[in-house]
Amino acid sequence: MARRSVAAHESLIGVFFGCLLAPTGVLALDNAAEVETIVVTATRSERSIADQPDSVSVISAQQIAATPAQSLDDVMRTVAAVDLPFTTSYQTHPTDNTVSMRGLGGIRALVLLDGVPMNDPFFGYVQWSRVPMENVDRVEVVRGGGSPLWGNYAMGGVINVITRGQTETGAAVEAGYGSDDTYRLHADGYANATDTIGVGASVTSWGTNGFEQIAHSYGPLYTPTTFDAVNAAVTARFAPDASLDGYVRFNYFDDDETLTTPLSTNKQHIYDYSGSVTKRWGDSSVTATAFYEDSHFLTNNSGTPDGVATGFGEFVQNRHRTPVDAGGGSLIWSTSINDVVKLVSLGTDYQYIDGTDHAQIYDESGALVRVDVGGGKQRFVGVFGQIDVYPIERLEVLASVRHQDVETYDGVDLTPGGLGDVPSRMNGSTDPRVSLRYTVNDAVALRAAGYKSFRAPNLDNLYRSFSVPFGIFYPNSQLKPEKLKGGEGGFDVTLGSVAVHVTFYRSEIDDLLTYRNLDAAELPPGFFFGSRNINAGRASVEGAETMVEWTIADGWTMSANYDYARSKIDDNEFDPASVGNQQARVPRNEASGMLTYGAPRGWRASTRVRWVDKSWGDNANTLPLNAHTVVDASLMVPVGGTVEAFVEIQNLFDTGYIADNSGFNPPLHGTPFTIFGGVRVTLH
Repeated sequence: MARRSVAAHESLIGVFFGCLLAPTGVLALDNAAEVETIVVTATRSERSIADQPDSVSVISAQQIAATPAQSLDDVMRTVAAVDLPFTTSYQTHPTDNTVSMRGLGGIRALVLLDGVPMNDPFFGYVQWSRVPMENVDRVEVVRGGGSPLWGNYAMGGVINVITRGQTETGAAVEAGYGSDDTYRLHADGYANATDTIGVGASVTSWGTNGFEQIAHSYGPLYTPTTFDAVNAAVTARFAPDASLDGYVRFNYFDDDETLTTPLSTNKQHIYDYSGSVTKRWGDSSVTATAFYEDSHFLTNNSGTPDGVATGFGEFVQNRHRTPVDAGGGSLIWSTSINDVVKLVSLGTDYQYIDGTDHAQIYDESGALVRVDVGGGKQRFVGVFGQIDVYPIERLEVLASVRHQDVETYDGVDLTPGGLGDVPSRMNGSTDPRVSLRYTVNDAVALRAAGYKSFRAPNLDNLYRSFSVPFGIFYPNSQLKPEKLKGGEGGFDVTLGSVAVHVTFYRSEIDDLLTYRNLDAAELPPGFFFGSRNINAGRASVEGAETMVEWTIADGWTMSANYDYARSKIDDNEFDPASVGNQQARVPRNEASGMLTYGAPRGWRASTRVRWVDKSWGDNANTLPLNAHTVVDASLMVPVGGTVEAFVEIQNLFDTGYIADNSGFNPPLHGTPFTIFGGVRVTLH
C-alpha cells in the first residue's frame, strides 16, 4: 500500500532468539538499490543477498507498493515456499492466522518485526494487521531450519519485517476507499529532536464491511466478516556517536471483528514496548535488546439452539478472555577475525510468557453454566554461537548451534475432567546447522545445508481447553517439543539480467504435535465426543522451490516462482486414515508470477498471477480446497510533485474458490473481485 520512493534508510534489527531471536545493530543504506541487495537476517550480519549460503528472498518497499494487497500476508502469498491460509488475515479468526514454510503446515515459522517476535506468545499465530505496509522498508525471508539461530517456531524458517528507519524530517498522509466500504487512513512523520535523537510516529486506521464468505444458501444468519482496526507507533532513534546507536519503540494495536455471524466477535488490543542498543569498536560489536508485550484477546463463539437449523439461529455458547504478558531480552557479541574467519558471534537470550484463558460457558437461554480456566507460564533460556569461515578460495562454511531450555510451570487446568494444578516440566534441545556455498564462477554457485530444529508447544497447546455443546477438546501439559532434521541443496545462476535460484530439500518431524479422539470412558459426564492434544507419529516433506528474476528492459521487471511440496504423515497410530496423505492446507504445487513496468515519468503498473493446486482442509483428505488461479493488478500515477494516485484490483476475473474447509463451519470463499483506490501526499 505504501506509495513512495525509498530514500535514506536505517534498519534496526534487534537481537533475538529462542522464541526471540538473535541479531545485529544498525544498517545504514543510501538508496533503494542497496536495500534490495543487502540482507541481515540469514547470518545476522550485513552482506549482499547475491552471496548468501542459504535460500533467501528480499521483498522491497517498491515490490510491496506494487502488490495489490491490504495486508502484508497478501503480499507474502506469492513468496516462494511461504505457506499461509487461503483466507486473508483480516477475514478469518485470528487464531487461524497460521504461518509455516516448505510444506510443514501449522505454525512452524518465526515472524519478526525489526527482530522482535510477532508470533502471539500464547497461541503462536501472527496478527498481520499490526504491521502497516506503509511503514515497511523490506521483508527478509530465510528458508530452512532456523532454530540454531532463532530458536522456537523457526522450524521452517524466519520472516523478518524491517520497518523504515527515517533520517530526514518529513511527513506523509494516505487515504483510500474501495469495494465493500473498505477504507484506509494512514499518516506518518519524522523529525530530528536534536543532532543525535530523532522521533517518528505513525497511525493507521482501516476496516471493511466485508464480502459474503459463506453463501446465503447455507442460511440467512451468515453475514460478511467486518472489522475496524487501529495501529499507532512512536519510535525514538538515537546515535550519540558513530560507535553507539539504538532505538526505543511503543506500538498500540486495537481490532474489533465480527466473523460470519452477528454474535461471533473478536476483540484484541496489544501494547508493545521494545528497544535495542549497539556498541561498536573496530571489527567487534555488542548488542543488547529487550521487549515487553501486554495483550488482551476476547472471542465470542456462537452455537445453534436446539431445534433450529444451522444458519438460522445462534446464541453465544462460549466467551474466552485471554490476557497475556510476555517479555525478554538478549545479549550478543560479534567480531571479525580475518579473511578466513570473517564472523564469530556468541549470544544468550531469555523470554517468559504468562497467560491464562478464562472461558465462560453459556446455555441457549444465556445462563452461565460454568467457567473453564487454563493457563500457565513458560520460560525460554538459550545460548547460541555462529562462525563464518572461508577455508579455501570460493568456499564458505557457515556453522551455528544453539542450546535451548524450555520450562513450563504454574500450570492449571480447571475444566470438566481437567487435571487441576499441573506439574512443571523442563525440556531441552541442542540444534546445529551447517551451510556451505561454493562459487564455481561469476555466474554459478552451489549451496548445501543440514540442520536440526525444534518447536516447543505453546500455552494454548499445553493448557487451554475448548468446548462446544456435548464436546470438549483438551490440551496436554505433558507435550514435548517437535523435533525436525533436514537437509537441502541447490544452485544460483546469474546470466546477464536473469537470476535463477533452485533448491531441493527434505525435512522430517518427530514427536509431531496432533490430537487423538477420546473414547466414551475418557469423557466427563454430559459430553459425547472430544479429543486431547498429543505427540504422535512422524511427518516428512520432500520438495523443491524455483525462483526466477528478470530485468527485461528499462522499466520492465518480472519474477516467477514454482513450489513443489510432498508433505505427508508417515506414522500416526491414533489416526491411521491420515498416513500417506498430503497434510492439511498444504498444496502440492503452487506457481506465481509478477510483471511490473515503471515509466520514466513516474507512473507504475503491475500485474501478478497466482495458481494454487488442489489441497485439503483435513489430514484425512476428505474436505477439498479446489485449485484456483487469481490475477491481481495495480496502477500508480503521480499527480504533481508530492501527490500520487493509485488503484488496486484483487481477483481481476472474479475467480470463485473455497479458501477454508474445516468441517466445523460451511466452506469459506476466498476474496472476490475488489477494487481499492486512493491518494498519498508526501511532505518534506
